Amino acid sequence: MARNVTIEMDEGFLADLRRAFGVESDEEAVKEAAMRLAKYMRRQDFIEAVRTGRIDLQYDVRDEHGGHGEGTSAA
Repeated sequence: MARNVTIEMDEGFLADLRRAFGVESDEEAVKEAAMRLAKYMRRQDFIEAVRTGRIDLQYDVRDEHGGHGEGTSAA
Protein backbone atom coordinates (compact mmCIF):
# COMPACT_ATOMS: atom_id res chain seq x y z
CA MET A 1 0.00 0.00 0.00
CA ALA A 2 1.47 3.33 -1.05
CA ARG A 3 1.24 6.38 1.14
CA ASN A 4 2.08 10.01 0.48
CA VAL A 5 4.09 11.82 3.15
CA THR A 6 5.08 15.46 3.24
CA ILE A 7 8.42 16.28 4.88
CA GLU A 8 10.63 19.34 5.17
CA MET A 9 14.30 18.79 4.33
CA ASP A 10 17.28 21.01 3.74
CA GLU A 11 17.83 21.65 -0.01
CA GLY A 12 21.54 20.93 0.29
CA PHE A 13 20.83 17.58 1.93
CA LEU A 14 18.39 16.67 -0.83
CA ALA A 15 20.96 17.65 -3.46
CA ASP A 16 23.49 15.37 -1.73
CA LEU A 17 20.98 12.50 -1.81
CA ARG A 18 20.16 13.05 -5.49
CA ARG A 19 23.86 13.06 -6.34
CA ALA A 20 24.65 10.02 -4.16
CA PHE A 21 21.90 7.90 -5.70
CA GLY A 22 22.21 9.27 -9.23
CA VAL A 23 18.58 10.36 -9.45
CA GLU A 24 17.01 13.61 -10.63
CA SER A 25 14.04 14.14 -8.34
CA ASP A 26 13.80 14.73 -4.61
CA GLU A 27 11.10 12.07 -4.41
CA GLU A 28 13.33 9.44 -6.01
CA ALA A 29 16.20 10.39 -3.71
CA VAL A 30 14.13 10.15 -0.53
CA LYS A 31 12.54 6.87 -1.63
CA GLU A 32 15.96 5.36 -2.38
CA ALA A 33 17.40 6.54 0.93
CA ALA A 34 14.45 5.13 2.88
CA MET A 35 14.57 1.81 1.01
CA ARG A 36 18.30 1.41 1.53
CA LEU A 37 18.00 2.22 5.23
CA ALA A 38 15.16 -0.28 5.69
CA LYS A 39 17.15 -3.01 3.89
CA TYR A 40 20.24 -2.20 5.96
CA MET A 41 18.25 -2.46 9.18
CA ARG A 42 16.78 -5.82 8.12
CA ARG A 43 20.26 -7.14 7.32
CA GLN A 44 21.53 -5.94 10.70
CA ASP A 45 18.60 -7.65 12.46
CA PHE A 46 19.36 -10.88 10.59
CA ILE A 47 23.06 -10.72 11.46
CA GLU A 48 22.19 -10.12 15.12
CA ALA A 49 19.77 -13.06 15.10
CA VAL A 50 22.50 -15.32 13.73
CA ARG A 51 25.07 -13.93 16.19
CA THR A 52 22.83 -14.52 19.20
CA GLY A 53 21.69 -17.96 18.04
CA ARG A 54 18.05 -17.05 17.34
CA ILE A 55 18.76 -18.26 13.81
CA ASP A 56 20.93 -21.34 13.37
CA LEU A 57 22.42 -21.49 9.89
CA GLN A 58 23.51 -25.10 10.50
CA TYR A 59 19.94 -26.28 11.18
CA ASP A 60 18.46 -28.58 8.54
CA VAL A 61 14.84 -29.67 8.99
CA ARG A 62 15.63 -32.84 7.05
CA ASP A 63 17.75 -33.98 10.00
CA GLU A 64 14.57 -34.29 12.08
CA HIS A 65 13.29 -36.96 9.69
CA GLY A 66 16.33 -39.15 9.94
CA GLY A 67 18.04 -37.48 6.98
CA HIS A 68 16.24 -39.67 4.43
CA GLY A 69 14.04 -36.99 2.91
CA GLU A 70 10.88 -38.35 4.52
CA GLY A 71 8.01 -35.95 4.18
CA THR A 72 9.70 -33.99 1.43
CA SER A 73 8.66 -33.55 -2.14
CA ALA A 74 10.89 -34.17 -5.12
CA ALA A 75 9.38 -31.10 -6.81
